[in-house]
Amino acid sequence: MTSVSNPIRVDWIPTGLWPGRLGLTFAPGKKGGSVYQPGVTHDRSVTGDMRTLAQQGTTVLAPLIEDFEFDLLGMDGYHDAASEYSIEVAPYPIPDQQAPHDPRDFAAYVDELMTHLLDGRSVVVHCRGGLGRAGLTAACLLVQGGLNADDAIALVRETRSPHAIETEAQERFIHDFAR
Repeated sequence: MTSVSNPIRVDWIPTGLWPGRLGLTFAPGKKGGSVYQPGVTHDRSVTGDMRTLAQQGTTVLAPLIEDFEFDLLGMDGYHDAASEYSIEVAPYPIPDQQAPHDPRDFAAYVDELMTHLLDGRSVVVHCRGGLGRAGLTAACLLVQGGLNADDAIALVRETRSPHAIETEAQERFIHDFAR
């Protein structure tokens, strides 16, 4: 799967909770075997994916991957490519398959992303595959916007994939975040 043969796709969550748009996608420019699709290999271009994201209106990109994952996924030049296309990068690393370790710190991050959404910007969250950590973050933003946890989880899964928000710990985190 390359940036040319399979352009990066953003799944925009249909909501009128704020003036901006919230979307989910996988890691732009990633390389290597797919965790979710056996037999599929990614050989994507960071620059090509950033160009497509910018064309789709992305103004803020929220990577939820850890620093070592940029190298692991061969995403060299990520920050430079984002800057080239005037995409602001707002990172918050969360370990794969997990929920944030510090709920208060994560709540401050959600507030930061919410400010962008309230300002009418298009925020795209991503992790490696755009399911677990990205799904959790999108659901928490929907909760912050007024949905209950179950409706937020359902909307993320309906929009992105039935497999979004991958673990019980991630679901539990969203429910705790809603309290």
